Amino acid sequence: MRTCPSVEGAASPLITHQIGVDVCMARQRTFFHKCHRCVYRGQAANWEPAEAPMAVVNIHAAEAPAGAKVKPLALARPGAGDKAAKSAKTAAAKALDATA
Repeated sequence: MRTCPSVEGAASPLITHQIGVDVCMARQRTFFHKCHRCVYRGQAANWEPAEAPMAVVNIHAAEAPAGAKVKPLALARPGAGDKAAKSAKTAAAKALDATA
C-alpha cells in the first residue's frame, strides 16, 4: 500500500489516503492531479523510498471545552404603549389614503 500522494520534502499534503500499487500506477498513466509532486512518480511498481513517508496527520487528544460564564439577558418585549402607537400610525395611514 502507498500513501497518495507521498510528496518530497517537509511539506505534507492536506488530504491523503492509502492506495494499492496498481491504482498508483494507473493514476500516473492518466496524469492524476496529485502525481506531479509524488515520490512514486515514474518509479517501478516494486520501488520503495529510502525513508518511510512522513506521518500525514498529527492526531491530538480532544481538549476540554473552554468554560465561559453566561450572563442572562432580558429581551425587551413590545408593551401596550407600542401597540397604541402602532394603531395610531395605522389610523393616520388610512386617513391619508381616504383623502388621496
